[in-house]
Amino acid sequence: MSRSEKVVPFFKAHPASSRSSPLQSVLVALDLTPDSDRVIGRVALLPLAHAAQVTLLHVVPSGLMPRERMYAEREAVKLLSREAEHWRERLRGNVKIASIVKIGTAAKDIAKQALQSKSDLIVMGRGRGRPLRDAILGSTAERVIRQARVPVLAVRLAPRAEYRRPTLALDLDPVAEDIVRLALRVLPARRPPLDVIHAFDDLYESRIYKHLNERETEERKELLRAKALHDISGVFGAALAKAETRPEEGGVGRVGVRPGPPRSVVEEHVKTIEADLLVVGTRGYSGAAYMLFGTVSGDLLRATKCDVLIVPPSAARST
Repeated sequence: MSRSEKVVPFFKAHPASSRSSPLQSVLVALDLTPDSDRVIGRVALLPLAHAAQVTLLHVVPSGLMPRERMYAEREAVKLLSREAEHWRERLRGNVKIASIVKIGTAAKDIAKQALQSKSDLIVMGRGRGRPLRDAILGSTAERVIRQARVPVLAVRLAPRAEYRRPTLALDLDPVAEDIVRLALRVLPARRPPLDVIHAFDDLYESRIYKHLNERETEERKELLRAKALHDISGVFGAALAKAETRPEEGGVGRVGVRPGPPRSVVEEHVKTIEADLLVVGTRGYSGAAYMLFGTVSGDLLRATKCDVLIVPPSAARST
């Protein structure tokens, strides 16, 4: 391990039975490509409440020619009904499944339906995207979050099992506690140890304290690491208390605190531990602000190879 990295044990790391509230309403946005199978397959592995509501949604682009739109709508209704019937027989707990086909714009109509369904979570594929458009406006998942303010699980991996190597990227802002609470809700009842990564960018610090020598600079970084660990402990303590989970039952493994830009630190960490789920927050920039600043969560959504759960501000505070 390099001197630039600090990874420490946190709460007791062993699987724990979850007391977190299971998911009551899930909106599944399907584009009806072959990748749709992995999206709904992942939903089947999530901890759904008894008699939970799962809504399958497909949005037919309004820009199609009238005849194409009519054909696409008819085919979508048929395919979605077939999917609903297939999964109705396989999902446990008397889960209710509905299918809806709309004509419009994907992000706008997904967000609108999520609000109407009072969804706890939106699950959708990562898609192949358009690099320039995504860089300027954000991916469909990002645009959905900005409009609906509902957590989005973007699925890329084939759903072979429940999540076993989750990583939480914490930025110690108001959404940090929400990230922990949402992670507890999407992980299986026998939770795997949570891996946490936090990046602190010491560029500003190095400019202010540029008179410090190497030893003093390292001491300054150690102070920043210690403060981050203290703050992360507070975040977890508050989140676990609200989830009625004792710290020793939290399933938290290690916390990594590293200097550097958040995107590169988190992306490298995800690769190193081969995470199957990354949970990350977003500040929810919209419009011109997004075009000016973008989001770290959006960059990670496009760059990482695992599933990504994006949590907007206040997403879990009512759960």
